[in-house]
Amino acid sequence: MMYAGLDLGYNAVKVVGDNRRASFPSAVGTPDRARFALNGSGAGAIVLVEPEHVLVGEEAIQQSRFLARREDRRWIESEEWYSLFLAALTELTPATVADVALVTGLPVAFYDDKERVTARLLGEHRAQREGRRAQVLKVNQARVIPQPFGSLLAAVLDDRGAIADQALARAAVGVIDVGGKTCNLLSVNRLTEIGKETASVNVGGWALVRATRQWLSQHYPGLDDLRDHVLAAAIQARELRCYGEPVAEFPALVDDLAADLAGQVIAEASHLWNGGATLDAVLVTGGGALLLGEAIRKHWKHARLVADPVHANATGYWKFARRLFAQ
Repeated sequence: MMYAGLDLGYNAVKVVGDNRRASFPSAVGTPDRARFALNGSGAGAIVLVEPEHVLVGEEAIQQSRFLARREDRRWIESEEWYSLFLAALTELTPATVADVALVTGLPVAFYDDKERVTARLLGEHRAQREGRRAQVLKVNQARVIPQPFGSLLAAVLDDRGAIADQALARAAVGVIDVGGKTCNLLSVNRLTEIGKETASVNVGGWALVRATRQWLSQHYPGLDDLRDHVLAAAIQARELRCYGEPVAEFPALVDDLAADLAGQVIAEASHLWNGGATLDAVLVTGGGALLLGEAIRKHWKHARLVADPVHANATGYWKFARRLFAQ
């Protein structure tokens, strides 16, 4: 049995297994390929030839003429979502047949969709990557939990799924999970969700991408048609180049936009958590945490960035899978 934690987000897919973890952009595109390369860059490319012939992740961003990226609630019903799910499992194992016990998460606003997601995850899935034999991936057990719970579980549980941090397990904790489309605000007391203090805010990393694109259209029109994931990566790195030279104003622009977004998140969380004074800790996680974490930490003295915020949810799901399903 392979235990897996899957965080399939609008921006990126993160997956953690017993012996491997992986992440790649949530991009699915047409199967266009480079005709010639000297650097072997295609060696690790995710190219599914079954059930559909598509490029996934970085390869899709670089090579596909047409790229699919969605941000709507019905994304979980799409072929793009299914391709990302299969690609994630094939990243964990090359085995021709694999039994999988899986935990994943949904944004708190969409958590009522958990039964639909569980039904799509369970069962036999057939996939084949370019250069590999066909695989049969049998998801025998699956559980869907509120997305930010993963980061709390990553901090509370050890690699066998046992409680390692008793103090945090008994505490009142707020989790701020900054994703691509949404920011999930989760309140937990003794590992139990406090529903009236839990919500999704419809802001996230893509808001920075849209604001940056608008700025580029005014100041650097040759860069305003960059693909979303390329621009998101530039924002994360705080570096963008034009005609081979760094755009000097770009780091300050990113800092200003991130500060505005952090202010909105802090305002929403403060309202939801009555200022945050009754919480023992505030955990900041998600890919956007690398941009907003410092501003949030300055606002609340008991706030901290979780270890490896990009993979924290997937790591927590994997640990919880071991706790739930290991015999």
